[in-house]
Amino acid sequence: MSGFLTYLVRRLVAAVITLLGVILVMVLLVRALPGDPARIIAGLQATPEQVEQVRLSMGLDQPVPVQYWRYLVNLAHGSLGTSARFGTSVLSEIAHRLPYTIVLAVFGTLFGAIFGIALGVLAATHKGRWADAFGSMLGVAGISMPVYWLGILLIVLFSVKLRLLPIGGADTLSSLVMPTITLGVFSMAVVSRMTRSTMLDTLDQDYVRTVRAKGVAEWVAVRHALRNAFIPILTVIGLQFGTLLGGAVLTETVFSWPGIGQLLVQSINNRDFPLVQGIVFVFAAMFIVLNIITDLLYSVVDPRVRLYR
Repeated sequence: MSGFLTYLVRRLVAAVITLLGVILVMVLLVRALPGDPARIIAGLQATPEQVEQVRLSMGLDQPVPVQYWRYLVNLAHGSLGTSARFGTSVLSEIAHRLPYTIVLAVFGTLFGAIFGIALGVLAATHKGRWADAFGSMLGVAGISMPVYWLGILLIVLFSVKLRLLPIGGADTLSSLVMPTITLGVFSMAVVSRMTRSTMLDTLDQDYVRTVRAKGVAEWVAVRHALRNAFIPILTVIGLQFGTLLGGAVLTETVFSWPGIGQLLVQSINNRDFPLVQGIVFVFAAMFIVLNIITDLLYSVVDPRVRLYR
């Protein structure tokens, strides 16, 4: 077996073990909830017979190892269970909402990456000057601002005062503007700080001084430095994309964006535990896959990097 396949198999095995741990935690949390989960799912007005039927149908009468095994068996057959609220497949509910969350995360990541890298490069090439101070100020502000607070400010400004953008929903492309900015500001701040730090280290290297000594234009030297400093930046961007996929809950709630983040909040409020478990599992799986893809991209960005031997 080649080095690449060995590395990939090793990462996939680690991913499977991690997901098995996530499933175990989900099963244990359902059992650890105060009260009777079957009663909560069936509703306060349900009869004892209806509660018992819910308990039997969900296997809540079985010990934890049996519940854990049942979940794994259903997962192996492509089933994440049945929603207690909608009475439909959990997988179908997630599949209906997931594209909205992916679109929002992609645009938020692009916003954060483009403006974050530009801001970080500007700050690094103007160290100690006004551009550096301005970039640092924006970075601190972006990291410090709560997502829901920024979202409400944008709604008040662009929807209530200026009436330029819709308050919420996903009916038009303009509906994507404010959620993208809200979700992307934090990523922009993180990426800009990492870009500035790595660029400052790279710009002090001997090869950059050599390029400058040859009289090459400054933007060419900066381009070479950015390419060599891009590995840690790529890591942050990949992690931020995974974080935005799972962390868009508040943004989707504020803007009524019909993604799985909003679905997760609704499922928690409605005590729809099968749907909550399914969403958490999908979030975990996507985050793990994104980490693997990010690692594999290292050798694409910089051929000198070898993740395997």
